[in-house]
Amino acid sequence: MTAEEIAQYNESLLCVPGEAARLWDLTRLRGRDVRWGVSVRRTSLRAKPTDALCPTRAGDRYDDPLQLTAVLLNEPMALLGESVDGRFCYAETSYYAGWVPAADIGLCEDLGVWRAAQEGGFLRVTGSRVTLCCDPYEPRVSGAVLPMGTRLPLAALPGTVRALRGRMSYDNYLVRLPVRRADGWLEYRETMVPVSADVCVGDLPYTHENVTAQAAKMRGEVYGWGGMLGGRDCSALVGDVYRCFGFRLPRDAAGLALLPGAEDVSALSTEEKRAALCTLPVGTILYFPGHVMLSWGVEDGEPRCLSAAGNFLPPGSAGGEPRAVNTVAVTPLTVVRANGKTWLESLTKIICIP
Repeated sequence: MTAEEIAQYNESLLCVPGEAARLWDLTRLRGRDVRWGVSVRRTSLRAKPTDALCPTRAGDRYDDPLQLTAVLLNEPMALLGESVDGRFCYAETSYYAGWVPAADIGLCEDLGVWRAAQEGGFLRVTGSRVTLCCDPYEPRVSGAVLPMGTRLPLAALPGTVRALRGRMSYDNYLVRLPVRRADGWLEYRETMVPVSADVCVGDLPYTHENVTAQAAKMRGEVYGWGGMLGGRDCSALVGDVYRCFGFRLPRDAAGLALLPGAEDVSALSTEEKRAALCTLPVGTILYFPGHVMLSWGVEDGEPRCLSAAGNFLPPGSAGGEPRAVNTVAVTPLTVVRANGKTWLESLTKIICIP
């Protein structure tokens, strides 16, 4: 798929690569002034303006329903208000809205500055996480941790060699990282990303092989509801993989089920579903209400999947209290939900990105 075709696909989801086009409409829809900002680190977007953990079950540190999603570094957002104490801003990104810590946002002086920050060549983080080198002269970018999908503006053409804070940029990309000044305004600071880092100039070519390779980089990592603990939940895993190719997918599982091309398989028998899954390319999105997975081939006649799973029961269970998993893992679709149904039985949508 070409970059133009991906852009057209994004537009069909109202998730255009130039998010400013959509967020500009907010100034009309809200009927009031909107401030503009950019995230200066990976941060949390919350349902309420608090960072206090509010688990559904007492003592569960992997669960917090107030956590809506994670926002990657350099994500543009419209700021529609702030909490009484000024610690949180109500922000709308291209894919979700909620409360973001004000300290994690660099404010733009005007819409033009905000738009300019999103334009031009860029580097895409394609590793599960990339950690930048220490910089003794600029602590605001030193050791920055950049999750998969992060988009970094290029400060110079690849191969450029010049001095930067006591170093020469041999074997490095020069990029611009957003930082928040002491007065709250946005500033971009140049820094280096080693050419050996798991990154790509522009977006990766969209192929099933590349989808598989990207997803495999997360195996064994911690599950994180809404991005808690620096991890990913099921839909964030899918979203971060597809970001690497330039797609901006809906944030949650229910939104993914509405994607163009989603095939409804809810009326099929279990055997018919099994047969259908055995023919799918690895990396196809699978859905049942509350969970999304990526198809992962077949083993001993049983289709398998990769997903970030909070909990389930082993194959053959009759249902009941699921055990905590909280891991990104490859599993058979015969694992069991609390209601006694397998993931395979529960499957309702097969979603192929063309």
